Amino acid sequence: MRQHTFLAGALLVLTACGDGFLSSTRFVASLRAARARWESRGIDSYELTVRRLCFCAFVEPVRVKVLDGVIVSRTVVSSGEPVPEVYASSYPDVPGLFAIVEQASIDADEFDTDFDPDYGYPTEISIDWIENAVDDEVVYLAEAFAITP
Repeated sequence: MRQHTFLAGALLVLTACGDGFLSSTRFVASLRAARARWESRGIDSYELTVRRLCFCAFVEPVRVKVLDGVIVSRTVVSSGEPVPEVYASSYPDVPGLFAIVEQASIDADEFDTDFDPDYGYPTEISIDWIENAVDDEVVYLAEAFAITP
């Protein structure tokens, strides 16, 4: 009888937590699985295009090239020119995209993330940093991923 009472109490507590608890649990599991997929691939050299959509100064699509785990170039897709240094950190590699996801999970009012089903890297990160604030939203898109030799 005690065991049934404990189980009923535990279910009541989980129910009282609402969908937020279950959503955050699902997100943590999804993030861990995605990161494990990425890390299990052992990919150290790759290219991807990162787009940042926001009400901010520089929103050009950028080709990020990584060699042996180090970003070696960030190139504006439309011009072939290097990204101005002041905006470079806004165009991360895959570990940087994971860092954005983790930061958003802590600090953002709302966020959503999609992960590549094969490689695990974040393909879309939508963030609303502050509730009821205007123009604080940002979306990161990672596209045209290619492993390089």
